[in-house]
Formats: sequence, C-alpha cells, structure tokens
Amino acid sequence: MVNDEEFLLRTLFNPQHIKNGEVVNAAIPTRDLLKNGFSLHRMQFVTPEFVEQFIEDFLARPRKFGPWISEGVAQFRALQIRQIRENGNQLFVIIDTASTDNPGHASLYIADTHCKISKAKEYRTKLLPLLQNLVTVDQAYAKLKES
Repeated sequence: MVNDEEFLLRTLFNPQHIKNGEVVNAAIPTRDLLKNGFSLHRMQFVTPEFVEQFIEDFLARPRKFGPWISEGVAQFRALQIRQIRENGNQLFVIIDTASTDNPGHASLYIADTHCKISKAKEYRTKLLPLLQNLVTVDQAYAKLKES
C-alpha cells in the first residue's frame, strides 16, 4: 500500500519532457496512465544513490535524435495525487509495483479502467502542476529529512 503521506519522485528529462523551461504534456504519456503505469519512485524505499543510478542508466540509452539530459525530479506526496478529483471521484490510483531490481517502484494509473484516450489527455493536464517544481535528487532527500 502506498500511504498518503509518502513522498514520491518522478524523474524528468530534456528535451522529451521539457520545453522552454516547463514540463509539457508529453512528460505524462497517456499510454502509461492507461496501460503501462506512470513510473514513480517511493522515496522511503530507495536511496538517493539508487535514484541517481536510475537516471544515469536512463541517460546512457541511445536516443534517435541525440542525448537527453536530466532536469531533476518532481517531488510530491501520494495524497496530492489522490486529491485530484472530478465530480467527487478520485481520478488516479497509485499502486506499489516494487520488484527485486527496484524495491521502491510505484505505478500511477487513471482510476477509470474504461477511460478513453481523449479523457486521459484531459486528466493528465491535472497532474502537470505536480511536475513543474523540479529539484535535484539531493534536494528532494533533504526535504524528506526535514518533514
């Protein structure tokens, strides 16, 4: 169970997720929200070193149009996602999808399993504000210690 008070991280990369200094809709693929799961790190289960290594491994992948660079991480509590509602209904769910290789993995999905792509695109815009305040991994873990 992913608790409401847990801090979660989403890694973001340029140029795929950032345009003119802002996180764009492409940072939240509707396919992930509907089928694959939008990947998050559960901070209490992974170290800063783990997240940094994840970023390094991700950046090492060859890219068709040139290399990406890390823009840092967005940090938020699970409750902030669960509070996103429409007509009183919770729009998103967060599921613990930990594995041996990644003990702090969580996946975010649209709660409505019959959601159409057009509605998913609308819903992802409601997530976008949570991704706008990017910090370094070290800053995110420092904030975690303060709380």
